[in-house]
Amino acid sequence: MAPADFEAKEPHQDVCGVVSAYNPGPENVSNVKWLLRFVSHVVVVDDGSPGDVSQALAEMEDAGAIVVRLSTNSGIARALNVGIKEAVERWGPEWIVTMDQDSRFTGDYVTSALETAASSRDPRSVGMVCAESHNHIPLPTWGDRQEAQIFDPMTSGSLVRTSVFNVVGFFDEGFFIDCVDSEFNARLREHGLRALAGRGCNLEHSLGSARPMKILGWHARVGSKKLFVYYHAPFRVYYITRNSLILARRYAMKQPTWVLRRIYMEIQSNVVRFGFGPNRRKHFVAAVAGVRDALRQKMGKIDDALAARLR
Repeated sequence: MAPADFEAKEPHQDVCGVVSAYNPGPENVSNVKWLLRFVSHVVVVDDGSPGDVSQALAEMEDAGAIVVRLSTNSGIARALNVGIKEAVERWGPEWIVTMDQDSRFTGDYVTSALETAASSRDPRSVGMVCAESHNHIPLPTWGDRQEAQIFDPMTSGSLVRTSVFNVVGFFDEGFFIDCVDSEFNARLREHGLRALAGRGCNLEHSLGSARPMKILGWHARVGSKKLFVYYHAPFRVYYITRNSLILARRYAMKQPTWVLRRIYMEIQSNVVRFGFGPNRRKHFVAAVAGVRDALRQKMGKIDDALAARLR
């Protein structure tokens, strides 16, 4: 993760950070210390890390964070929900910024996000302010050009007004990992609320393992730019497939334009994944299992036997 390029003058007292952690290491400790320069309080929720992460968690506590330890791996939705409730009970902030352990924002992100909400023509309808770009790449938007909404925001880097949770509920823990953010975004709209693109808000986020996109040994490119496949482990492909289908079924009649556009984007990802990515056999097994469980409306954590098969 690149170093922060902005030094906050004073942490925002009405904003608390909630960080989901899993097997955190020294870099994640550094990210928490960095976040505390921008917000008044931070809650870190360790999502049942299987390894010994006591040192990393102790260092986060020494830096000023509140650490909550879950006894078992319960998924990012539950981890965030636990952290949000802890923050609200302790400090009652107006805003919560949810962060992945491997994310940072650049510049005066929090101030810019708050100004985006305050300057809106209808501030009361702003439920969330999200990153306008990831790693300086603009994110897809839709709606009013003057007040663009992020099409499918990621939880990391999103400032959510705490009163919103009383209106729409918390993150859906049945999704476990993938599409948690997408489902919350759709539910936000069902209540007439908006997820605005924060003007100038850029999130630095790890994209995982990037591998060359090769066709018969040739590294594919557009002009002089070489193309890469961002690799997801097979168990993630299971969640992506299952949860995307459940999400589409849930909102197809309510938000058809959004659902169709999102399906189109998933098809593009699958063409790249199955056409050019590695480990395609296990990815296929994962996708088939995801379709099966979506038809059964089976939610929650992946079965242990399937997880072992996909390793």
